[in-house]
Amino acid sequence: MVSTGKKIGFGVGGLVIVAGATWALVATTSNHTSTTKAVDVGSFKGDYKNSKSAIKNGSLTVSYPGNASDPVSFAGYSELAQWSAAQEQLDPAGKNTLFYVDKDGKLTNDGPAKVTVDKDAKTVTIKLRDDLKWSDGKDVTAQDVLFSLQTLATNKVASGNFTQAYTAIKGLSDYQNGKAKDISGVKLDDGKAGKQLTVSYTTLPAAVDWGDGVPAYALPYHDLKDVKSKDLATSEKVTKNPLSFGPFKVASVSSDSTVKYVKNSDYWGKKPKLNTITYYVNQDQTKLENDLSKQKFDIVTKAPASLWKDGTNNPVLSKYNNDKGYASTGYYDSGYWELYFNLGHLNSKTSENVQDRQTPLQDVNVRKAVGYAENVGDVVKKYGNGLSVTADTLVSKNESKKMFYNNNVQGYQQKSSGDIKKAGGLLEKSGYKKDSAGYYAKDGKRLSLVYLARSGNTTSEASTKAYIEAWKKAGIEVKLYQDKLVDPSTWQSIVVDGNNNNWDITDGGWSEGTVPTFDQLWSKSAPYNFGHVVSKELTQNLSDTQTATSEASLVKNIKQFQKLVVDEQAYTIPTTTNIKVQLVNGRVTGWTTNFAAQQNDLYAQLGVSQSKPVTSGNPRK
Repeated sequence: MVSTGKKIGFGVGGLVIVAGATWALVATTSNHTSTTKAVDVGSFKGDYKNSKSAIKNGSLTVSYPGNASDPVSFAGYSELAQWSAAQEQLDPAGKNTLFYVDKDGKLTNDGPAKVTVDKDAKTVTIKLRDDLKWSDGKDVTAQDVLFSLQTLATNKVASGNFTQAYTAIKGLSDYQNGKAKDISGVKLDDGKAGKQLTVSYTTLPAAVDWGDGVPAYALPYHDLKDVKSKDLATSEKVTKNPLSFGPFKVASVSSDSTVKYVKNSDYWGKKPKLNTITYYVNQDQTKLENDLSKQKFDIVTKAPASLWKDGTNNPVLSKYNNDKGYASTGYYDSGYWELYFNLGHLNSKTSENVQDRQTPLQDVNVRKAVGYAENVGDVVKKYGNGLSVTADTLVSKNESKKMFYNNNVQGYQQKSSGDIKKAGGLLEKSGYKKDSAGYYAKDGKRLSLVYLARSGNTTSEASTKAYIEAWKKAGIEVKLYQDKLVDPSTWQSIVVDGNNNNWDITDGGWSEGTVPTFDQLWSKSAPYNFGHVVSKELTQNLSDTQTATSEASLVKNIKQFQKLVVDEQAYTIPTTTNIKVQLVNGRVTGWTTNFAAQQNDLYAQLGVSQSKPVTSGNPRK
């Protein structure tokens, strides 16, 4: 993941940038109602149950709070959405995804398409619903699924959402590299206008039951076929007039990327309860409290932790915590933050990472020392407002990730203020000694690192200063990149370029997909391998994960990855994960944080019980 901007990448193991990049979910909007109960987290309940019935043809307003300094443009299709805010804004339309998921993120056959996996033949057959149509009344076809895969494989913008698992499809690499006109492993069983396709693999991805390596999206070929690939992401057919096969379709997109959705009369499922949804993104966070005081939004999908309370612990958004007409819900976010080390570069000719940078950080003990010295716990307590907690590993605490979470990874956050003694011992083990100024040095050269830190919220500067002070107390000199915090766009250009040697450490945040496989972030060819880490052990683990022949083997390898990358080699330092809190007006019906419901059919189920927002009191009472 990355920072507050959040870029996304696809596949079941894909990611979404919180301030960097992260996983996308193989899921879709649906009619399937999960019976699994939403999980309560801390003081936050997972559901809000409005006992009143939804009125007919109601209207709903939704806000995904962003940053005024970090604008995100609307992209009407998941393949071309580069930031998680833009991806979440597609929820009412269903994200043009084909499959529903269960509580563990495994694909089900309840949604727009059914999937059949033949592990002996190494094939996946996708059968689209006969009544699955685009919002212009045209059938969603097998060719649309193929067109989506082709776009992910070759379009410059969509390639950021391409996951390595797709390369297991026969002939895809040759197509991607221009050696073939077609993807030989994709057969349109009933022709281009048909509803079924079969995908053949050289090696079936281990997480195929979760959708890893499975074409899981559709793009309307009939509508986009005449748009040149280089113009696709900026075409008005994408940014203003996209089609949908979800419960809602785009009616209009304003200059500030606010989207108005209307009910999709061609939707295959049960008729939605709402008539319109207006979805705001990138509203200036500083205006959010005032907007809520006027009940401008029915749902705030993620209350920014930095605005829950102010710097003196006075309530800001927390004033709406089951009060003033709003109910609050919460769950562990499916994502995490980590500290990256710049260990190499991205070869622009081969598009492969090379771990060759001349830096003290090539020493595992130095990396571990930096991790132990960081006072993440103290910073979280002071600035997290109870909505952020420390993280020990590279799998989130979200309920859907339980089977993959390695409880045996110790991480670096055992001591809230950092472990100066352990950090110092590791540096001394590698030959470092303190100089007259109290900093560690070796061979006459001080251990001095450059921190590429991002701006983005009201606590960014204070948090950064606190980390630098903690490293100083541990004898590690850390200076800011160009003596200042950089804005999210500049940060992205620096880390994605992969050839900037003027920084040593930076933070990245990722949103997970349904399965935490790590090729998209850690393989030799991964553009989001920000630290440019390449090792035999890592490559072997990623390969073993992709070729696992059983669920048990898959889980084992994912847990081994966490142990290798975090505890053994400290290629990265997991730092925090968030409690994602929503504010829901008392007139909303059908709201839940249940994982499957959120990924499948949430917006089709939502309604409002009255025409105007509730303006006071605790809706739960």
